[in-house]
Amino acid sequence: MPTTPEPETGGTADGGAAGGRRTPGPRRRLSRELIVSTAVELIEARGLRALSMRSLAERLEVAPGTLYTYVANRTVLETLILDSVIAQDGLPHELPGTWLEKLAAWARDDWVTFREKPWVIELRQANHDFGPASVTWLDSALRVFDGTGLPAQVKFDMIDSLDAYVLGAATVHTQSVDRVPNPSADMLPEIQQAHLEATRLIEAVGEGGTPFGQSRFEFGLRCLLTGFQTIAEQEQGKEQGSPAEEP
Repeated sequence: MPTTPEPETGGTADGGAAGGRRTPGPRRRLSRELIVSTAVELIEARGLRALSMRSLAERLEVAPGTLYTYVANRTVLETLILDSVIAQDGLPHELPGTWLEKLAAWARDDWVTFREKPWVIELRQANHDFGPASVTWLDSALRVFDGTGLPAQVKFDMIDSLDAYVLGAATVHTQSVDRVPNPSADMLPEIQQAHLEATRLIEAVGEGGTPFGQSRFEFGLRCLLTGFQTIAEQEQGKEQGSPAEEP
C-alpha cells in the first residue's frame, strides 16, 4: 500500500526545477505492495500491453533497475498482480447457502470480475504461476464441499471445471462485446437462401429464442451445477453400496 511521502526536499510543485531540469522531489518508499497497486493502476488506465518494468518505473518515478530489488522479473510481477486480485475476492466457503449455492455465487462473482477487468483474463491465460492467495483460495474452495462426502479428486475436478467454464465464458464475452454478428456482404444472396431453408431456426426465433442471448452464462452454469449434483448423488449411492447407473 502507498505510504506517506517523505517531506519535500526541493523543486517546483510539479517536481521540476525552475530551469526545466528535474530535481529530486518527494519520493514514496517502495514496497512490493506499492509496486503491485501501481501496476494495477497502470493496467486499468492504459491496458495490459502498456505494462512493462520501464513504464511502471516511470509511473513510480524511479529507475527501472530499482524495481528488480523488489520484483525479480515480469513474470513475478504478473503473479503478484494476479495474487492481489485473488486476495481481494471473498473466500468461497464463507459464502452463504448450500455447497451448490456457494459454487454458484463464486462463479457469478468471478463472472463479474472478468467482465469488469478483462485484463485479468489475459493474465490468467499468459501466466500459470501462483502465489499465497491462490493457495488460501483453493483451500477455501475445497472447504465448500465439507460434509458432502465427495472424494478429493471429484472436488478438484468440480473446482477446475467450474473455473474453466467461467473463464471460457468470460473470454468469449470479452471477445464478442461490441461485435454484433452481421451477415457477410460478399455472401448475402447465399445467406438469404440458407435462411429461407433454415426452418427450425425460423421457428425458434419466432418463438422468442435468441441465438446470441445474454442468458447463456446462467444456462451453462445451471447445466454444470445440475451435473455436479447428479455426480454427488452417484457418489453417495456408491458409499451406500447401491451405485447409481452411469449416464
